[in-house]
Amino acid sequence: MSPVQKGLDPLVGASDADARAEQIALPRVDEAGATPQPDAVAKLWVSPEYDELTAEQHSLHQATAHESALEPEVEAAGLTPAASAAGHILEGHTDVLATVTRSFIAVLAVLTPYRRRPPKAKRWHLLAKAAFLMGDIAGIATAAIWLGEIPAIALVMAISAAAATVTAGLSGGEVRDVRDRVRRSRPIEELSPELLPHAHFFDAPDRGWPFVKALIYVSIAVAGTIACAIFALRASIEDPLVGLVFGGIAAAIAAASWIESFCFADAVADLLDNAEADYQREVSRHQAFAASTPWQRREEALATSASIHAEQLERGTAAGHHMQGLLYGILRRNPQTAGNGPVAETTNIGQTTRRSGGAK
Repeated sequence: MSPVQKGLDPLVGASDADARAEQIALPRVDEAGATPQPDAVAKLWVSPEYDELTAEQHSLHQATAHESALEPEVEAAGLTPAASAAGHILEGHTDVLATVTRSFIAVLAVLTPYRRRPPKAKRWHLLAKAAFLMGDIAGIATAAIWLGEIPAIALVMAISAAAATVTAGLSGGEVRDVRDRVRRSRPIEELSPELLPHAHFFDAPDRGWPFVKALIYVSIAVAGTIACAIFALRASIEDPLVGLVFGGIAAAIAAASWIESFCFADAVADLLDNAEADYQREVSRHQAFAASTPWQRREEALATSASIHAEQLERGTAAGHHMQGLLYGILRRNPQTAGNGPVAETTNIGQTTRRSGGAK
């Protein structure tokens, strides 16, 4: 326990002062028992005594505040480098967030009328692809296992073949993109200034169409190869009709994947979804930076320290008022020496006192 707490605790000091004040009596000097405060005495000795006691209370509470706030102030000082670094990162990321926000708002305002796919259609897209993939894996894996292949190897082969089948169907998205461009096409001169950064959505015929056609041919070749392989595999271990059935299923899965990709594809919706995802990601990062642990702990420590200082300041002020109240109590109980109150100022008619701003 510190010396301040041991011998100079403000509350203990105030209690002692109460007891001492009750015991103080001012002796009568000559016949000085007039009701008003004597003009010849500027202050009785008890007045400066209690002025000093009042000042002591302020100093004691200030010392108590410094002692109580030492721990949070030291913690805040130790966290300052990390908190400064976090603040610097947050300040820099503010520009990133503002840029992403402006981009998202601009894209949302300009391209939303051209969106065709609903915002939450992606879950059905993924569900359909998963269904195609699992069905194809089951058909290929069981055929390979019945042929005598090791189950682990058969499963790996089935996964790769099924993934190839479903991937072959993704070319439908490219075809749909070309179809939408043709439907939205217009001369670049007719585009508004807001649409010019996205002019590629309105440009048809697309110069990349030959590559799309090549992709379609490759997809057909992949789907056909897998369907023939499954037909041959099933026909070698079962009836050729069974091989035809399973080969047809594989081809149908590739075709269905193509159709599903064609129906799902929407380049404008993809851009809007990506812009929203970028915005949400940067908002999350900004919130994470703002909630930095060193920064938060430093702010909490500084707030604790400020609260302690404010509390002790108020307690010191209250203790000072208490001391002045004790002084007036001493003077009140000794009117024969100190009088019953200060001398009243007299004011002549038509004149004001110096204290009130006039000439006397």
